[in-house]
Amino acid sequence: MTQLPKTDPDFKALIPPLHPHERIQLEQNILEKKKCYDAIILWEGTIIDGHNRFEICMKHGIEFEIKEIDLPSKEAAKAWILDNQLARRNLTDAARIEIELLKSEMLREKAQKNQSYAGGDKKSEKSLSSLSSKPDIEPVDVRKTTADNIGISEGKLNNYLQIKDHGSPELQAQVISGNLKIGTAHRLLSKEILKQLRHANKLYKVIQDINPTNSTNPEIHQKLNRLSGQLTQLIDKLTERNSDETT
Repeated sequence: MTQLPKTDPDFKALIPPLHPHERIQLEQNILEKKKCYDAIILWEGTIIDGHNRFEICMKHGIEFEIKEIDLPSKEAAKAWILDNQLARRNLTDAARIEIELLKSEMLREKAQKNQSYAGGDKKSEKSLSSLSSKPDIEPVDVRKTTADNIGISEGKLNNYLQIKDHGSPELQAQVISGNLKIGTAHRLLSKEILKQLRHANKLYKVIQDINPTNSTNPEIHQKLNRLSGQLTQLIDKLTERNSDETT
């Protein structure tokens, strides 16, 4: 081998890191066999599968095989990495969701680039054609498609997205690693949000007392009443959900 495989941080970032115990197990397996039987997959000399195997083999001076595959572009290589990860059985549902979200983001970026390349005269063509034609493509339900691709329910997907948007990075990491199930983490998140909503509602009521109805600015009082009502509704919904989940 005249040249060692290269690594690309963009490629490596697409691959969920191994748990410490998985890394230890992989290293032990390679050391016992004194060879890495799974080839390191390359695209244009750059690793797209086998980063951990490569690092372990280099660390211990163990022989490894390489396999170069032909792909048309770096974007295609990224798509291959994500599809290859999804084909593995040891991924948690949360990790699969993250990969599907990355795929969706890549598709959106590609579509935006295609639209920008199709500028100029085509803009006027589109504006004219849009006056005389109706769209014949039904809008895609992105969440349903994502859930179907992973093989989970939309409810489970929505729960994870709420964890992703409102939970702490530590809580999300626990779910992706499999230490916490999505449902368990979502119940923890709901209880935390419920505490925050109750605290916010108390604060609003204190402000309402300070700013009574006969204040010189009744508009503020109306807004506070509306916000307090919305918070109360959210509290009731979360309380009901938490009681349902514990029965």
